[in-house]
Amino acid sequence: MKKVLVTTDFSKKAWNALVYATELYKSIPCEFYILNTYDLNAAQLVTTVSSQRVGHFYTSIKINSQERLKTILKDIKDLSISKNHTLQTVSKPGILAKVLEQMTAQYKFDIILMGSRAIISSKHFFIGSNINQTLESEFNCPILIIPEGANFNGIKNIAFATNFERIYYKSEIKPIVDLAKNNNATVEMIHVHDQSKLNTVQHYNTNTLEGFFKNVNFNFQVIPKSSNVENGIQSFIENLEIDLLAMIIYKHNFMERLTRESVVKKITSHTKIPILVIPADHI
Repeated sequence: MKKVLVTTDFSKKAWNALVYATELYKSIPCEFYILNTYDLNAAQLVTTVSSQRVGHFYTSIKINSQERLKTILKDIKDLSISKNHTLQTVSKPGILAKVLEQMTAQYKFDIILMGSRAIISSKHFFIGSNINQTLESEFNCPILIIPEGANFNGIKNIAFATNFERIYYKSEIKPIVDLAKNNNATVEMIHVHDQSKLNTVQHYNTNTLEGFFKNVNFNFQVIPKSSNVENGIQSFIENLEIDLLAMIIYKHNFMERLTRESVVKKITSHTKIPILVIPADHI
């Protein structure tokens, strides 16, 4: 049975992520954990003059969190969710990224789902501070980011953006393979690289991927050498009718910079497809 954690801040985007999750895993036995975290904000701390007052605030916030989670639980059950699913709510104090680290270590979740509301300013793209903080933390569980406008209509094509320059591990590829198998989807591996040909290491790594994906349909796609990486990925998403984008995050290299600072933000801001972010097994 899969263990799925869905975060909520009681917003529309969070509700959409929860509904998406129950639809995505409709035919699969799952334990769903619906998590809300709470903390005092800066304004409340500034105006708080005693530890007794802090305790009062925390008690009030905790009760509010628990009551709203009860409402969500009732609402999601009213949608006639699958008999394969069990649901429970979790209310915890603290920063979301830290709570996710602790809970993932404790419960060994298979995947975390987070709703994203893209906000576009005149100069920058944002996917939400909670998601940014989580991606910047030492998270050790695949995270599926669900844009607010995403509706589950099946997954037929999954794009896996990579440069083939690192050795792949089964634990990194398994979340993609599982989604492909469960949805009878095709995996389109997008070659993210600035050279026209693969080198020896990349050829070895593509052979490794072929072994991992041998039980699902897959293709290799190449972004032309002259293309901008972000635009190239966006073009493939549109032309191949991609339903989900998958990426592995590595530390301190091009792909980390690409996934965290550029592609994730822009694609989440401009498309309605979910993005699966997978932590690298080895640094």
